[in-house]
Amino acid sequence: MSIVSIKRRQLAYKLGSKADTRQFVPFSKTTNGDHGRKVFIDAALAPLFASLIDPNSAKGVQTIMKIEQLRAIAGGVTSNSNVNTPFEYMENFVDLALYYQIHNGVAEAGNSAVPGVYITDITFAGKETNSPAGLYVRKPDGRSWKTRVVENGIAETEVGFIRSGKNVDDVADQSSDIAGVDGFGNQNSFNLFFIPEMVRNEMGIWMTPCRRAFRPLEAAQRLANTLINTQRYRSQNNSATPIKWTLAGDGVKLLQLALENVPGILDKHQFKLHDPVADIVQVINTLEMKGAKFDSTPVAYSGTNKRALASAALSLNNGNLSQYHKSLQKDIKAEAGNISVAPVAGPSKNGKVTTDFLSYVKNMSSSLTW
Repeated sequence: MSIVSIKRRQLAYKLGSKADTRQFVPFSKTTNGDHGRKVFIDAALAPLFASLIDPNSAKGVQTIMKIEQLRAIAGGVTSNSNVNTPFEYMENFVDLALYYQIHNGVAEAGNSAVPGVYITDITFAGKETNSPAGLYVRKPDGRSWKTRVVENGIAETEVGFIRSGKNVDDVADQSSDIAGVDGFGNQNSFNLFFIPEMVRNEMGIWMTPCRRAFRPLEAAQRLANTLINTQRYRSQNNSATPIKWTLAGDGVKLLQLALENVPGILDKHQFKLHDPVADIVQVINTLEMKGAKFDSTPVAYSGTNKRALASAALSLNNGNLSQYHKSLQKDIKAEAGNISVAPVAGPSKNGKVTTDFLSYVKNMSSSLTW
């Protein structure tokens, strides 16, 4: 947590107290409480607001009207909620990101804050989007490249990615750098199974609407359907070339969950796992049993992702790769060699945890919880 976000959190709990020296004034005449909640703003933000928005321009008027809607929509489905301070929110209005908190009444003696919405900070809006988890395709559209949802759940390109991020277009841009080119030197089109992340900025960690709506088991079923539909499509079209999937981080964890819902073979899929945060032994062995293909380097570690290395150490501590991947097991063990992980102390036969709670939780494989 940054110093800025720590100070903001401290201020959030001081709102309306004698220790709070900020002056909050009504945002506009229409937010005085006659219709909906009262909306206040820190008066010290006036110079910053004026430098970012021209209130007389068309865009300025549009922004102001949207901010005034906080009297009805504050804290609603379009807002990003702070992970550490549950009554604090971030919301984008045109080009501005507003940070505000909702005060529902006097929490303690000496608190003078009246119920309402309190705007505490302003920045330029980030690029987080409301793109849900699912399959997308990145392909040329005229002179530009577009990322679109794939409605039928079939990955028709030769290259695919399963990755997480706060913005589907940013993840697609990053993926395009490693998607490669075709035989004519043109950028490859590719499929992307996108997983929404929380937004992290200097103001804190924020749960976006799509991340709030994200359900790992539902997304895993969606990914399983993509694998099944793509397998069927490529088999029916006698495609000899498997789609080459590259997965990173939590994408491997989602694949682990998805494989539980894939009953058939996956020989029309090829996988490369980068910094997998999952039970790597289970994932590799399951893919092997389903006939999936592997990249010449099936698993790659950057060495900087401690979660991935810890997951690898724990996974190898609890099982072994099949006999066809002994050299890979040796390589993974070498990568995770500096990570020490104690055996998992799971529940006893009568269903009770036999260690203290914290030790049990710390030793659980990170692949078991999202």
